[in-house]
This record gives sequence, C-alpha cells and structure tokens, in this order.
Amino acid sequence: MNTKFGCGIKINNHTSHLLKFFIILLIILSFGIGAHAATVVLKSGATIKGKLIERNDEQIVLQDPATRQNRVIKSIFILSVTLDLDEQKIDEKQQKKKERRVAEEKAVEEGGIISVIQPQVGLMPGVALPVGKIADRIKIGGGFYVFSDVGIPKMPDIFKLRLGLALGFYYHTTSGTDYASSIMHLPLTPYAKFQFIAPYGLKPYLKLGGGIIPVLAGGASDMAPGLVAGVGLGYTHEKIPYLEFFFEAGFMMVFESIRGDYVTINLGAAYRFGVPGPSMK
Repeated sequence: MNTKFGCGIKINNHTSHLLKFFIILLIILSFGIGAHAATVVLKSGATIKGKLIERNDEQIVLQDPATRQNRVIKSIFILSVTLDLDEQKIDEKQQKKKERRVAEEKAVEEGGIISVIQPQVGLMPGVALPVGKIADRIKIGGGFYVFSDVGIPKMPDIFKLRLGLALGFYYHTTSGTDYASSIMHLPLTPYAKFQFIAPYGLKPYLKLGGGIIPVLAGGASDMAPGLVAGVGLGYTHEKIPYLEFFFEAGFMMVFESIRGDYVTINLGAAYRFGVPGPSMK
C-alpha cells in the first residue's frame, strides 16, 4: 500500500514505518537530553534537579534544564547530592584535578619548585647507523648524549610533558679514500618529551627536537641544522624513584650538502631531583 501526499510524492509502507521509527527515536532522545543528571536536596526540604556544571567544597553549580541558566547553591544549604553515572565520572575528574592541584601546592610549600618540575640529568650511550644516500660512505658509529629536562606542572596523571636540552657526540669512520677517514657529529638539540605513565613503573614516550649539529671531518668543519625524533621506554623502580632507566630508538637528520640520516639506539639512565622518598612497601 502506498501513501500519496499533496506534492505528488509516494511513500510505501516500509518507508512509513521507518519515518515512525525515527520520530519515536527523536522523542526518546529529546527526553534523554532533558533528563536531570544531578539531584540536590536542601536542608529546607526543597529538591533541585539539573545538569552538574561545577562542584567544590563551597558550592555546587547546576544548569536548569528548562532555562539553561546556571544556578549556584551554597554547600551550607545542601543536605544531600545524588549524581547519575555520567555526572559521577565528571565529578571524579574534577576531584582528581583538585587533588592534583593541592598536591602540587603542598609540594611547592615543602620542597619548593624543584619538587614540582623534578629536573633530571642523564647519560645515554649508544650507536648510530647511517642509512640512505650516505650508507655506503659512512660506517656504523658509536657515541653518547647527555641531557637535562624538566617537567611541566598541572599535567594529567597519565600523561607528562618534559622539555629539555641534549648534547651528543657520535664518531664514525668512512669507506674509501675520497673522503676524510672519520667524521664526528655533536648534536645540540632542544626537545620535547611526551611521556605516558603506565603500570609497574613503565613510562613509554615520544621525543621530538631540533637544533644545530656541528660536523667535523678531517680538518674541515661545518655547522648544520638537524632534526631528531625517538620513541623509548623509561622505567622507575619504587625502591629507587630518583633513578630512571631508558631504552630509546631514534632517527637523526643532518642537513649538510648531502643529507645525512642516522638510526640511533641508546641505553642509559637519569637522576631526578625533587622526587618523594622511596616506597616502603
């Protein structure tokens, strides 16, 4: 059976059922959107419902579902607060932010800014493998880099950002007689390290940086720009929280007349200042 509208469009029964379904679905969603997510009972006996906007020790802020206006209710007038599951998650996030802020303020009071940014210094010995156009001219080399970085405050518990500076040294011998017998790189690179906090003291990270790379070959020298990138894994044991151990695989690009590309592998450790004392578990 078909239904014909005045505009001349025909809709069969199947399409009509689909339209009814979508209309009912829209009605259900509209009720869901307008549903009260938080219920506040006042000491006077009055009940106020609305969407939770903010909650702290002094007050709670609800959004009226009808007017979309925010209403501030002082804690001294509140008898109880009931939250649905979604609002509980929002409230928990707000409480964690508050706890983190209080912990940082306490750390500043007790140990100063060092306890918040936790600067660290470290050493990463490793190897550098030439790849690409220079692979047949330069042999695999060895070296190290020293680094120092600091943490950025007010980051989430599972994600940390550290900014630092690294100074490296890598030595290579060359192939053939058309080139200097050896080549050295001394990369000086500011960097950003994006670190994720995982269970069991593990801290996988991504590192990006760039700077200048002095190049020494025989009696000649050059100052080349360069980029570095790496992925790595840090590990801290609860008994020695001031020491962090690293494994890192990276890539270094040196923009000389012929671009030099190197795959780097490094192992090392760093000492971190301002960390709490070792766990006694």
